[in-house]
Amino acid sequence: MSKGDITYFHPGLRGTKSHQVTSGGTPPAINAGEPVQKTLGNQYVITAANGTPVVATNYWVGIAAGTPGSAGTSTETSTAAGNIEVADFLNGDVFLANPVTAATWATQALYNALVGARVTMQNSSQVFKINASDGSTNGLVIENLSLASYPGKVAFSIRAGAAYLA
Repeated sequence: MSKGDITYFHPGLRGTKSHQVTSGGTPPAINAGEPVQKTLGNQYVITAANGTPVVATNYWVGIAAGTPGSAGTSTETSTAAGNIEVADFLNGDVFLANPVTAATWATQALYNALVGARVTMQNSSQVFKINASDGSTNGLVIENLSLASYPGKVAFSIRAGAAYLA
């Protein structure tokens, strides 16, 4: 489970929306705290893939929130589709995540040099961490952050072209 891998930089009261999850595989396919993506024209969300989002290719929907009073996982089974509650991304949302390589972001000067970089998220065994390589089609953008206040974290937002509702 990845709960806590990605958090809101400015948390507050947020609503959720129910999204469909397809049957099959080893449920639950999605756990609370994981970013989810959706193919345009498809009703199902899936756990965000490694190296996503990519602008105009992988569309991130939001962060799986689970349901009140439950373990926060999707409800599908191996033979029946289910649902998951998702806190959909809103324009201007900023998130915090751990970096893939901490040394790349170890000082404020190193961090500041990466502000504005367009990056992706690594998904390794359902643990989500942020990459540092800038690429023109990468769907996340590094935001300003004080390492003294948030040691070991990276702030990022989602580019409009990589957000499902853009």
